[in-house]
Amino acid sequence: MKNNAKNKRSSLFLPAVLSFLALVLAVAVFGVVRYFCLTQGGGFQRNVLMRVLWETVPALCALAAFGLFMLVLLAVSVVKPLKKMRGSASKIAERVEKHAPVEAIRGAGCVGALSETLAKEEGKLAELVNAVSEEADARAEEREKRSAALNICTAAAPERLEFGALTYGVRACTLRAPSVGADFCDGFALDDRRVFIAVGDVWEQGLSAALACARLTRKLREQIAAGKSPAVALSAVNAAALANGDTATLFCAVFDSVSGELRYANAGHLPPVIAGETSGFLRMRAGVPVGLYADAEFADETFSLRPGQGLIVYTDGVVNAFDGKEYFGYGRLLATVGKYYGNALTADGVAEGVVGAVEEFGAREDDCAVLALSFPAGVQRLLAPELSELEKMRELLDHWLQEDPRKKNIQLACEEIFTNIVGHAGAKAIQISCEREENSLIIRFTDDGEPFNPLQVESGGREFEAYAEGGMGMTIIRRIAGEIFYRTQQNLNVLTIRFPVIKGI
Repeated sequence: MKNNAKNKRSSLFLPAVLSFLALVLAVAVFGVVRYFCLTQGGGFQRNVLMRVLWETVPALCALAAFGLFMLVLLAVSVVKPLKKMRGSASKIAERVEKHAPVEAIRGAGCVGALSETLAKEEGKLAELVNAVSEEADARAEEREKRSAALNICTAAAPERLEFGALTYGVRACTLRAPSVGADFCDGFALDDRRVFIAVGDVWEQGLSAALACARLTRKLREQIAAGKSPAVALSAVNAAALANGDTATLFCAVFDSVSGELRYANAGHLPPVIAGETSGFLRMRAGVPVGLYADAEFADETFSLRPGQGLIVYTDGVVNAFDGKEYFGYGRLLATVGKYYGNALTADGVAEGVVGAVEEFGAREDDCAVLALSFPAGVQRLLAPELSELEKMRELLDHWLQEDPRKKNIQLACEEIFTNIVGHAGAKAIQISCEREENSLIIRFTDDGEPFNPLQVESGGREFEAYAEGGMGMTIIRRIAGEIFYRTQQNLNVLTIRFPVIKGI
């Protein structure tokens, strides 16, 4: 370090010393020439010498001062910036050294050192810039591929799927991991009573997985729409997967909402959950994934869903979610299904509940998809807490009550209850469900508003004018209904109205 500093100082002073000596020599030559010109070779003349010295010495001093000024100006305006540039170049070289070794910086002076540094590191800097540019291009290309894959997956099987009739409901949700896979849910109504559902997990990632998803769902839909059973459909999908080089696990089923029959076939997928008062896994043949073996066999199996039960199908991204200490696992899955199947205003809400629980749990390296099929006891409808939703409620009651002679009275009671909930409960959602239980018709309102028991409102034994303070609606409902019950269940208000069945209906 000391030697380097000494070399730097010498490189700065050497030009100055040489410049000063050159000026002294020039003035001396001028003085000699001037002396000989004045004496014209006539010997030594003291007065002429003194005259020449008075002419040359001030000039020499002036030139020396000017030279010193130029040297200072050069040091401030040129040398100092060059030293800073050299320091910056050295720092860049140190960074480049992580990618390629850097030779020691040599050279005479700041300009030489800077030139040498830039010359030696030019190639390495170019390589670094190219590497950064290539990395940026690769990331942009990856984003484009991810976007294309998501678009293909969404077109083949939407990330959000929700449909159903009054006698069943389907809800599906997909949560994508940073590296796009192709977990998917699909489904469509075959007719007024039957619905087809499917959940799959493609064994690839990125664009190739998205294309495989599109091919598999298209083939599966074609087979089911043509009236093939789930097992026959999987056999056709397996043949197509082998031809295209695709591999995936699949579960598909056809559900009959009148009989409750679930006809299904499995191709190496995880066992679905049967939800209800208690939750457990559906027993079925494991099967093999499609696209592995040409002679793979798939079998149709059946299960009878009872009213009030539901089916939850999922991919391995759910149970394999990891929070750094443990996996989400099957036990947590059953507990989550039980929680949301009991708490949700509709059974379909379990899909979003499970996906939300997985998202909050921890890191995910794989996509996860959840599809929930609900088979409510009776019919049900989820309504927004708005008076404009009254028409939807009337349609539900018309469908369910049909020729019941008390339909108008029941609708009047239900409209009164719905209006009260909208006006006073502050609910975000209202569920109305209808079912037959033994010899009674039961209509149940469930909302997530503030706890309030309308049965505590005094309604009887008052004059008409007194009802301006409230209670007339409950008086009307009590006269129409046979029994009314209120309870709170897990922060939900539940109002149940029981109407005795009229014989002959």
